[in-house]
Amino acid sequence: MGSSVVPVPTSSGGVTQKVQEFTATGSFVVPSNCTTVEVFLVGGGGGSSGLLSGAMNTALGGGGGGGGVVKKAITVTAGATYTVTIGAGGTAGAATPTAGGNGGNTTFGALATATGGGYGGLAATNGANGGCGGGAGANQNAGGTYYAGSGGGAGQSPIQSGTTANSAAVMGGNGSQGGAGGAAVISTTGSIGGGAGIDGFGGGGGGAGFAQGVPGACGGGRGALSTGAASVVGSAGTANTGGGAGGSWGLSALGVTGAVGGSGYALVTYWS
Repeated sequence: MGSSVVPVPTSSGGVTQKVQEFTATGSFVVPSNCTTVEVFLVGGGGGSSGLLSGAMNTALGGGGGGGGVVKKAITVTAGATYTVTIGAGGTAGAATPTAGGNGGNTTFGALATATGGGYGGLAATNGANGGCGGGAGANQNAGGTYYAGSGGGAGQSPIQSGTTANSAAVMGGNGSQGGAGGAAVISTTGSIGGGAGIDGFGGGGGGAGFAQGVPGACGGGRGALSTGAASVVGSAGTANTGGGAGGSWGLSALGVTGAVGGSGYALVTYWS
């Protein structure tokens, strides 16, 4: 079931508080005696990018950004039907390499929107800019330098650009909603977990690293751990949390895909 209605044992003036949960796209029909609802919307989390390293090279990807989170009271029309669209998690980038996808928006009709998180960093030669919403991945040239890459920008934040500067850790941007994706790092103390979201939703994915870091909070995926012998895909964001995907780890000439972001979520509270 993508939608369920749960009565809440609170009544006032002859009406009862109820909540309708959406884990898939569906419709909300406003009761005839209802003119106001409260919505809690979470956009889809950003996917992480695919990696392809050259011979003797190693690439690390940043985590996807968490989906935006919106809490809002809305005036509605009694008896009307509103479409509640649940944003899909961002797609996993291919090992060509290809950037991951941004998370989809979660909407309540045309009245409220929670934007999806940005995709995680794309590792290319010397950590080239990953593009809209994401940042650079980290790339090691043979005998060269690691270039730390940012994770995806948080949902509803300004666009975050990557960096080719030699840096230990560059996080995705934190917006007012949604958690930043974790940076890919070379430290043996572990990869960076993504930023926390809001009320348990919209956490950023963790970046890839040489030692296992913590998973992203609030549904964000765990960044891949280097095994020293094979490429490793990051963990997906948790479904219906808006969590960003964890960054992947690419070893030598072995390509590796990214991971998918977690899908969005919606909760409508009303009285009838």
